Amino acid sequence: MRMRSLRASWVSTVLGVLLSGVVPGHVLAAGEATPSAYDVVNGLARLGPRPDGSPAQARAALLLQDALRRAGLGDVRITLFKGASAIEGVLPGATDREIVLSGHYDTVAKSPGADDDGSGCAVAIAAAADLARTPLSHTVRVVLFNGEEKGLLGSGAWAAALDPAHRERILADLNLEMLGWPGSPGPTLHALPVRLYTGKEKPGGRPAGERVLPPGWLVHAILRSGEAVGWPLKMADPQFSILMQLVQRSARVRFGADSENLLARGIPAVTLSDSSFLSLDPTYHRSTDIAARLDPRRMEQWTTAVAATVRRLDRLAGPPVSEDQYLVVAGRVFLRRDILQIGFVLWVALVFRGIPGRWRGATAEQRLRQRRRYLPGYVFRVLLLLALLAAPVHAVLLLPAAVLALLPPRRTTLRVLWIALGLLPLLIFELALIGGVFAGVVSPWGGLQVGWLSVLLILGAFLAYGLTTSLNRPQPASFAASSSPSEPGS
Repeated sequence: MRMRSLRASWVSTVLGVLLSGVVPGHVLAAGEATPSAYDVVNGLARLGPRPDGSPAQARAALLLQDALRRAGLGDVRITLFKGASAIEGVLPGATDREIVLSGHYDTVAKSPGADDDGSGCAVAIAAAADLARTPLSHTVRVVLFNGEEKGLLGSGAWAAALDPAHRERILADLNLEMLGWPGSPGPTLHALPVRLYTGKEKPGGRPAGERVLPPGWLVHAILRSGEAVGWPLKMADPQFSILMQLVQRSARVRFGADSENLLARGIPAVTLSDSSFLSLDPTYHRSTDIAARLDPRRMEQWTTAVAATVRRLDRLAGPPVSEDQYLVVAGRVFLRRDILQIGFVLWVALVFRGIPGRWRGATAEQRLRQRRRYLPGYVFRVLLLLALLAAPVHAVLLLPAAVLALLPPRRTTLRVLWIALGLLPLLIFELALIGGVFAGVVSPWGGLQVGWLSVLLILGAFLAYGLTTSLNRPQPASFAASSSPSEPGS
């Protein structure tokens, strides 16, 4: 996990691999056929910092290749790219369709990198060893990158080198990052948004296609698998899940992970972690990131959850219909259609609630006054419906206001409270965006990632809600009597 920086040199990578042939590697415990996740991360951390091109990274490559073989994987190899490399091992399935487990084994210069990201590499290997016990339809490929700390270089080069047919065969990638931190508020699923490559970019250029998120079906499979093994995951952040989901859909976040490069190439990919937007391991990129502070039991639980997710995905004959307009609430994935259904029910209730009565006998002045009172509610209902259709995920900010509009208060003090409660979700969301900028989580230069039409519809709906609530005053008794429906035959 990183905050985007520089490029590594091709020469340093080659020298590191050459050194791996002459520098003794740190071996795992002798006589242990299948190393546990903690054994692997402990072995990596004892090598010390593993920046690209260093002798320690070369020894780490040997250690990881040995661990992959002992876990039962075949075709273990290291592939060189310009400025990066990737270690791979394959667990053959009945078909050539693949599920990828990924992590990164490089570190910053001063950190042993037990949590970041020796733990991800270790859990990927341990989960593959667990999967080797039962036959699978999909082939499982473990890919461990370097160059992550210098700009996601390894994953970017590996994903770019895949031919289109190979990419089509990959059902999903589970990227494992910073697992086993005992102070974590909870296991977290990161569905990070990216822009797709179109094939028209200049060499080395950033992707210029549409902005997408990992598909809802993949998020659903991971959440259900975690629940099944007693390891429930939260989306984006364990404490402020809904809020952080909306933030990452609205702005460019500084939260780089290798899954982004695979997703940008059209491969469904997510990152699983014990760190989140607001709860980062305090030893991140520090010399205190050692194996002794990780929780072996927690790493075993992660291993079980990852293996359970792969087995659930393995039952799929192919990728379901992709849908990236969703929101995870209380562990359930609400797709676009689910949000629209909830919003439409509220909208229909508001329509019936707002139908004006018959005004026979009312004066022209009374009719005009009633129309003025009715108009803001009408505008609110129209804008609510349009916002739901244009931006269903962000339109959930309007749903509390829609519920409150069904129960309009008469007293002035309550009307003020109703307005404040209805606008509160928007205020909290805006404060989260501003706070994210000051905390370094949100890039102030990334621009707004929501269409301006959607923004205007949502803001207009909030304004109309405030007006209709403030104008909801009791009618004069004389007008109420004159505007009541006439008796039959009158």
